[in-house]
Amino acid sequence: MRPIAPRALAVLAVPLVLSGCSWFEREEEDLDLAEYEDRLTEMYNESVRLTADLDAAEARIVLDCMEDQGFTTHPEDPFPGSVPAERASFLPEFEAELMFLPSVADAEHRGFWQWTAIDGAEGFEGGALYAEFEEYERVRLIAEGMGDLVAAMERDRLEDFYYLPAEDQYAWWVAYGGATWASVNHPEVGGDGPKQDASGDDVHLNVPASGCMGAMAEAVYDGYEEHVNEEEGWTEFTTRPEAPVGDYDAMIERYAARIEDAQGDMLGCLDGRGREGWDFAGVSLAPYGYLHAAGEGEQATRLPADAEGTWPDPPAEVPAADDVAGWFAFERDLAVDFAECGDESGFRETARHAWEQAQLHFYLDIEEDTYVWQEEMRALLERAQAALG
Repeated sequence: MRPIAPRALAVLAVPLVLSGCSWFEREEEDLDLAEYEDRLTEMYNESVRLTADLDAAEARIVLDCMEDQGFTTHPEDPFPGSVPAERASFLPEFEAELMFLPSVADAEHRGFWQWTAIDGAEGFEGGALYAEFEEYERVRLIAEGMGDLVAAMERDRLEDFYYLPAEDQYAWWVAYGGATWASVNHPEVGGDGPKQDASGDDVHLNVPASGCMGAMAEAVYDGYEEHVNEEEGWTEFTTRPEAPVGDYDAMIERYAARIEDAQGDMLGCLDGRGREGWDFAGVSLAPYGYLHAAGEGEQATRLPADAEGTWPDPPAEVPAADDVAGWFAFERDLAVDFAECGDESGFRETARHAWEQAQLHFYLDIEEDTYVWQEEMRALLERAQAALG
């Protein structure tokens, strides 16, 4: 049983999505980034640190409890949750968010990375460029708080815990979360698993963890808080307070309003290069969907919501499905046109400034609430440290 992770730390790792009608005036006054950047960056990083420190303290309390009962080999999965990396600036990297518009140099060097979805792409040009892609993805995932996923993917073998006999693994889970919790959540090593209804469908039952997790929850949080959604039929048990998440939709609306005119300039530039038929899916273009529709790769590596119908029909003559070099050249030509049009039309500069302003407003709107939440987290961290002491 993990506490709910504070979504505010990860919400801006989500790619830009579709937006409805813009309801912000484009004449909105600009804010001075320099006036706020240091303060908001420290606020963001302090939230990251507090979350990581409390995660680590929780894990240590539970592990001490487990080891007091003689368990010395542990899985990594329950400890701790994913936390984004600290940032040099509170602003997410703009190029990382606007995946359809690489720099001209990047476009010439690696395209959009869609070619990595082709069977056999790993060996393209000796594998050096694919290795760059893997490192690019690794850095992105860590920055977005998925370092534990990266570690799991890079592990050469299963953790020692999973070589233990099933009965020993099950005994660990019982000590960790209690008999009822273990029975429901770990049928793979001995639990009964979900019960079935009269139709034979699984009945998903969420029960609060007892055992060492329950003892930690009592020591640090005075137990669980129960959340019941009767309409959808689920119950959740949480511990720590959730961080302020801000109004993500309003942030996207603000961004969309500021780039609306520049979108037409971008499309006009593409038309001038013989690439008619493109349209924006909200605030994004979807070259990945276009390339996949043309036959490049088994899936679109990235695709905005509701992007279907926003790209032109692919040409009739395209490379063979397994021709990585041919697809790379096809993709690179498109990426260069996109990148150069981003510069020549002024779209990139406009979008970058709009992103900065939208993010400034987003964080300023939750600043005071975030400081209150941080004080709550510090008090809980003191309780956790006292329990460890």
